[in-house]
Amino acid sequence: MNEENKMELVHKNVEYLQNQLTLVKENELEARTIRHDFRHHNQNLAVLLKQGNVEKALRYIEQYDESISDSKLQEFCPHTTVNAILNNFLEKAKKDGISVFMSADTPEESPVTDMDFVAILSNLLENALNGCRECDSQGEIRVNIRTVAGKTVIVCSNPCIPALCIENNLPKHKGTGIESIILAARKYSGDIRYDLKNGRLTVCIILNT
Repeated sequence: MNEENKMELVHKNVEYLQNQLTLVKENELEARTIRHDFRHHNQNLAVLLKQGNVEKALRYIEQYDESISDSKLQEFCPHTTVNAILNNFLEKAKKDGISVFMSADTPEESPVTDMDFVAILSNLLENALNGCRECDSQGEIRVNIRTVAGKTVIVCSNPCIPALCIENNLPKHKGTGIESIILAARKYSGDIRYDLKNGRLTVCIILNT
């Protein structure tokens, strides 16, 4: 990568981490608000029950549970950064009406640095969304992150235009995002393979951690 691309990568990573920090702060504020309002919810329930309005009380509880579920971040794995990246990606996919299946078992402590997870995962998932947009597909994006025998294995598949050219297991035309993935993976003597079959692009990244 030339210096210009390296600087673009640095700025992209910093911007992404700033967005994640904002997301965490927003959810922390929302959690404090929920805890603060909890006493008022209990008072309302007590009044309904004293009045004998059991059905209304049960419905109130259901609505309260739904409001918490809608605002709560999903916990895919114990690793804070990976979890934040996956939640951020899930929100973007929802806005585009794209179906997503994600699974991860990344432990709380990982040999892969936070910045490298950002460089690899955020670019990989952003490319998956772009792949769906380019072929005007709302087909499912599937993401699996596994820790196997001291290796971190990341597999992502998504609908893709058939015209994408793959050479030597990599796209022939690589943008800054893919270059960023390659650069980060090299630190772990990583292996990256792109495979396009039947209109779906599958990317497998193995990091030797």
